[in-house]
Amino acid sequence: MFLDTRRTIEGVPHETAARHFKEAILKTIVLAAVIASLTAGAAFAGTPWINARQHNQANRIVNGWNNGQLNPNEATRLVKGQIHVQNLKTAAQADGRVTFRERARIQTAQTVQSARIFWNKHN
Repeated sequence: MFLDTRRTIEGVPHETAARHFKEAILKTIVLAAVIASLTAGAAFAGTPWINARQHNQANRIVNGWNNGQLNPNEATRLVKGQIHVQNLKTAAQADGRVTFRERARIQTAQTVQSARIFWNKHN
């Protein structure tokens, strides 16, 4: 499909609009892939509730990005927060057992992250 650069959409040439659209799609795909890789981690130390919550929060970030509720900076910060929670979980699982204190720390981090997701989506 050839784009007519003489015509514009709201003052933006079609070529530029198409490029921005492709970049947005690419960023969405990359963001979804990063979040999917985070939530697909090892589930061996009996953390099904933590895994489910991580997956839910990752979906909330992707939905916020797709709906336009999150800008790129907010989405990046939230993904970094998800990475932090995932790192806590990985460290807790390193010895093959997640203790009560480790689980509580991870759940507290997830609660903070959940509040950040809500706040960023509603500001």
